[in-house]
Amino acid sequence: MKLYKSTLNKLKKFSKVFKEARDRDANESDTVMYLIKFFEEVFGFNSLAGEISKEVSIKDRYCDFAIKQGEEIKYLVEAKAASHKVLHDRDIEQAENYAANSGIHWILLTNGIEWKLYHLTFNGDEGIAHNEIFSIHFIDEIESDPEKVWEALNLLSKESLKRGDINNYSDQQKALSVESIIPTLLSEPVLMSIRREIRKNTKIQLDIKDIFESLKKKWSEKTTEELVGKTEFKKKRTRHTKDKTEDINKNSNPQKLVEMKNSEKNDDKMKGMSGKPGTELKQSNLSSQDPKIVD
Repeated sequence: MKLYKSTLNKLKKFSKVFKEARDRDANESDTVMYLIKFFEEVFGFNSLAGEISKEVSIKDRYCDFAIKQGEEIKYLVEAKAASHKVLHDRDIEQAENYAANSGIHWILLTNGIEWKLYHLTFNGDEGIAHNEIFSIHFIDEIESDPEKVWEALNLLSKESLKRGDINNYSDQQKALSVESIIPTLLSEPVLMSIRREIRKNTKIQLDIKDIFESLKKKWSEKTTEELVGKTEFKKKRTRHTKDKTEDINKNSNPQKLVEMKNSEKNDDKMKGMSGKPGTELKQSNLSSQDPKIVD
């Protein structure tokens, strides 16, 4: 999202407003007033058209204000005083109750200094669950990384709500979450692809179970079990010969596997060429063959 100079100037203007409010210990009522001005000037909402609804009542409960499109509430804003130094997840408990009573899935928690956006899910058995979508420190980050600030805050703007950007961003964050990535990395198709690449680069044939265990060590065992669950791989294939059974997936010494494969090939060649005139097989040629791993 491109950050225009005019928008940056507005952001810096309100950064100064919220910093001054914090320094003089502004109360919650004053902070809400500044926030509404921010939503009008920066996000493009029109209070006179009912797009910002203050002290919204939801089944005898109230929130500081709500952002609406037509008659639909898109998200609730739980405001704290600018003097409120640190925002915590517990600060949205009251707003969660508002949201749960009307099926609203988005809550913004802010004191003008910090901005935290939450997505709510409702489960009859487990109750309300919230997921933090972004958290920014407005005053500090508008100076160090204004593009990052606007990328996050712009999700709350009037135009972005029309495009559905907030839902798309949430879906992207879920796809990039640990809960999504770890099970994917430890899935059998991915492990087999990793094994192929390792074999191509190192000439070593590994068991996917060993790759699984190696990757699992990068995360706690508890986390892996919670996200992946009990993992079972396909039964190992077994190859039979006249004198022995060789488990081709056996986690054995790779060099020994190479020697066994070459030995079997050479035995077959000797048998096929014996008794034929003019045929001579030198032992030195056998020992100098380049070893190759056989699937």
